[in-house]
Amino acid sequence: MYASDLTHRKRAAAVFRNLQLQKEWFATGGTIRILGQKGGNDYSYMTQVEEGCIKDQCWKLYATLYAKAGNSQEQVDLASMVQLNLDASGNNGIYDYGYGPLPAARVIPTSAGNVSVFDDASIKIPMGGMDFFFSGVNYGGTNNRVYWNTNAAITFGVGIYEEEVSIDTRRDAPAILIANYDRLTSKFAHSNYSVQNGMFAVTKIVVSVSNYYADTTNLFAGQYQIRMIKEHAGEQRQWVEVTVVKADGLHPGYSNNPTVTYESGTQKDASGNFTIQQDSTGTAIDATKASPWNIKTAGPGPSNRFLNPFGSMFSTAHPPAGTTILFESDKQGNVWKASVNAYLNAY
Repeated sequence: MYASDLTHRKRAAAVFRNLQLQKEWFATGGTIRILGQKGGNDYSYMTQVEEGCIKDQCWKLYATLYAKAGNSQEQVDLASMVQLNLDASGNNGIYDYGYGPLPAARVIPTSAGNVSVFDDASIKIPMGGMDFFFSGVNYGGTNNRVYWNTNAAITFGVGIYEEEVSIDTRRDAPAILIANYDRLTSKFAHSNYSVQNGMFAVTKIVVSVSNYYADTTNLFAGQYQIRMIKEHAGEQRQWVEVTVVKADGLHPGYSNNPTVTYESGTQKDASGNFTIQQDSTGTAIDATKASPWNIKTAGPGPSNRFLNPFGSMFSTAHPPAGTTILFESDKQGNVWKASVNAYLNAY
């Protein structure tokens, strides 16, 4: 039956992955039995599997990287990462609203000494040549246009104005929101590497943040470890994995939740009632933004919207330390989904 040793290897890979999946389904209650390969009624199924492998479609069955339930246990290792010197001049790729290209960070005096921070700024994330797509556009690669927005979002391309603290659908740039709020960034570190024999490229950043209004002394109140992962073969999937390392009193962020108040209060609606929530700049919060953890697609009009994968989750409370949130897309970044308490087996 088998045409070559390559077919044997592909068949073995498919059988192995199928057994892996069955074990995962069994462990999570998705099935009550695990079926081994033993001929008989399985023969027709295995013939279909082999035909798929012969046509080089085995990757659909053998996905070496997959989401796992639970929260990532990977420890932050800043010693292995490149840290941006916030005190240094000439920080290329950083733009601060009102200041233009940023020569150095702003200094905030605290009881523990001066702390350098970025506020209302975009920090270009060094992707190391790694491709990353959003809405069909490659914002990574050699034409890197992937940014950390200090108001807690990853933005792609131009169009997000740094002074717009609550990212909304009036701007064209797509974004992944990570507790989007008026925030400061007090630490930024990055690294690039690959896993599983180069099958997956990883760009990792670690950022420390605080609430612009509430944290005038604790400028390292929150910390996120973010891994952007790109698959080189098969489906060429993409992930953005966010682990909340610290969340000391962080504001949940901007959303349309009417029970949450913000510094600018509310403005009148068409009936003269004070019902429209405002962000810290006095701008009305987007009525379609159900959560500050969100995915914002690109393009004007109806396509320029929030996907709200979590509904209103996290609109009243920031996720606690230890929580991992996983965003996943197809290879072009057109189809996105997200999960809470999920991470990737890619270390």
